[in-house]
Amino acid sequence: MERSPIGQEEIEKAFSWLNQYWGRPLKPLYYSPKTIEEALSLLENYRGEAKLIAGGIDLIGLMKNKVVFPKVLINLKKIDSLKYIKENENGIDIGPLCLIHDISQSTIIKESLPMLSELSRSIASPQIRNMATIAGNLCQDVRCWYYRRSKSTGISFNCLRKKGNKCFAINGENEYHAIFGEGGCVAVCPSDFATGLTALDGEIQTITPRGERKIPISQFYTVFGHILEPDEIITNIHIPKTDPSAKHRYIKFRQRRAIDFSIVNVYTIISIYEDVIKRARIVIGGVAPIPYRAIYAEKILEGEKLTKNLLEEVADTSVKEAIPLKKNSYKVSIVRALVKRSLI
Repeated sequence: MERSPIGQEEIEKAFSWLNQYWGRPLKPLYYSPKTIEEALSLLENYRGEAKLIAGGIDLIGLMKNKVVFPKVLINLKKIDSLKYIKENENGIDIGPLCLIHDISQSTIIKESLPMLSELSRSIASPQIRNMATIAGNLCQDVRCWYYRRSKSTGISFNCLRKKGNKCFAINGENEYHAIFGEGGCVAVCPSDFATGLTALDGEIQTITPRGERKIPISQFYTVFGHILEPDEIITNIHIPKTDPSAKHRYIKFRQRRAIDFSIVNVYTIISIYEDVIKRARIVIGGVAPIPYRAIYAEKILEGEKLTKNLLEEVADTSVKEAIPLKKNSYKVSIVRALVKRSLI
């Protein structure tokens, strides 16, 4: 006797039963909405159990290591309204689903913010840049090996990010961890865009079923990651108009030129009028759980002429608050060198 084909509803019921039986999803339910409204409805229905995915570069790795167990995946790729790069009198707007490759090749970005184009080209490899989105880069999780290990990898660490009561990196393998900040989690923010957009006074616009909000990039991160709610979607990344005469520099130090994450990166902006620095911005990445702004170093620059002695003082001041761990004090020298080089 020929069996009738099994319908999608029966398949979902079977997976739902297995999910409950094992206490974790054997296979996440998968949705591919075509509108923001549809995505918000799904997030509301599965609040706390769903994860958004676009490029999937970071999330898939976390799922493979069984660090996260989403019961539902909501793929935003088909929402075309979230893919754009536009410029107007107020600045530049970038859609959250814009690929990093597209940002690096955008005529608008190359002409108005060429250093952001250079920053984009420095991220990962061509293959990853053709999959990863700007929102994914901003929202990616930390690379700390203690956090990313689970029992399935042979050993697990119940660290602060996993609701434990200890950061294992503080007295462990910490050569790539934070040199700024006191106590708590010492994993660093891995996003290159976070550094650049903080220097550029960028703003993230989001939406939830309850409404919309605007978040300055400088307030987007905490010691334990970004502040997005489980049912919140990024709808726009805004970069306000910048001084066209200002000098921008982005420098990134890593072990290999391609693929590797930053050990340290620096984005600086200085506006000079009649040889005097009127405004300075120094933001350092790879050294703290959030993009680190060297405010005291900025103040030393403003109102002064750029000299060799001033550069030395600014470089020293940029690491004045550093508290390196046992194995990462080398980062202090790298920060000093990059800050100085970026201002020359």
